[in-house]
Amino acid sequence: MRQHPNVCLRRAARAMTLGGAMAVTINFALLADMVGHGGVIRSVAISADGRTVLTASFDYSARLWQFDEQREIVLLDGHEGPVNDAVFLDGGGRAATVGADGKVLLWNLANGTLEAELPGHDGRAMAAAVSADGKVLLSGGWDGRVLLSDLATHERRLEIKTGAPVTGVGFAHGGRAIVSGGTDGALHVWRSSDGGAVETFGGHELGVTKMITSADGRWLLSIGQDDTARLWDLERLSLRAEYTPIPERNPIAAALAPDGSSLLLAYLDGEVLHFDAARGTFKGSFQAEDGPVWSLAYSADGRFALTAGAEERVKVWHLETGDRISVAAEGEDARPQPWLESRHPGARLFRKCAGCHALSLDERQRSGPHFSELFGRRAGAVEDYHYSRALQGSEIVWTKESLTALFRDGPDRYLPGTKMPVQRISDEAELRHLIDYLELITHPG
Repeated sequence: MRQHPNVCLRRAARAMTLGGAMAVTINFALLADMVGHGGVIRSVAISADGRTVLTASFDYSARLWQFDEQREIVLLDGHEGPVNDAVFLDGGGRAATVGADGKVLLWNLANGTLEAELPGHDGRAMAAAVSADGKVLLSGGWDGRVLLSDLATHERRLEIKTGAPVTGVGFAHGGRAIVSGGTDGALHVWRSSDGGAVETFGGHELGVTKMITSADGRWLLSIGQDDTARLWDLERLSLRAEYTPIPERNPIAAALAPDGSSLLLAYLDGEVLHFDAARGTFKGSFQAEDGPVWSLAYSADGRFALTAGAEERVKVWHLETGDRISVAAEGEDARPQPWLESRHPGARLFRKCAGCHALSLDERQRSGPHFSELFGRRAGAVEDYHYSRALQGSEIVWTKESLTALFRDGPDRYLPGTKMPVQRISDEAELRHLIDYLELITHPG
């Protein structure tokens, strides 16, 4: 990714300027992202297993998507206003959504049915968070309240009156504490047992607009109307790093890596900046939109970023290279598609491959390398393709055995760092069919 010359990172009272540049080639040909919303996407979340994506939109709906195919699975339609946040529950089997109608809704993601309506807010509900044990849900709203609800009984356990409209909520200290941020600019810590105030610390000179806590409850990343983003150590309730304003540019979305090792900041001009959280160093950037990036997330393995902006679609980016990873829509061009008519048992599985890979150099190229002469070709050998470091100089040769291992183990394990999204095939018969069809269709003679 190219280095950004204008970002200043201040750790405590010390500032450092970041610079340098590297050109990036991004293949925008035939891109079909997660498309379906009819309004701004307010939040993006990914399931713990990395297979599904949950989005909340200004169009009054939330949607569940298949990550590797970037296709819609189910529509969650039950709010009477914009949906401001959505979180996975039970490892991805259920979801909770909060909206401008004040509702807090629980959904069964297997069939998209509404399971329950939890006690809600008097006014806009802005944010939600689930405890590490998955038993309770937090919600915060413009009515100044933080509500804690039992996900088994659907009853309210706790109500905290914060004194200011709430824009972000999360858990800390192993679930023993609740953190909230709001329009007063402060960050508040409350006991989750009885809602008692513990401490008010740090915050922003103006209101908090975005607040994200790490999965382990150790870190908190906040964005304020003062145009700064700040990383906080929740164990010490202290500032870890501050990302100072860039003239005429404002951070509006943020994400923390699942392991807390890095973070992403998105700006009004559509650029996304990538930072190492532990060292405070700048890792690179990419241009995600021509306008604001309204929501942002990491993939479960931390290799990809998911962004959503004014185009009302979710895009996927490989963080190491800055390349956009998108699946071509079936039938969107006139190239031959023999797998659609083939009766070979591997043809159905090959449709996933066809979305990202052209069969020959004569076709319009896609986000993955072409399949011409695939068998016997060394991994990372397609000329002019922008490979990740994992493939550059690789000694792997694509054979039946190596391709079988790739799909059986998963690209993330077989080739750590690869741009290829996780597409693991555990069924041995299906795997054999796919490899057989791959060999057939890449060597039609």
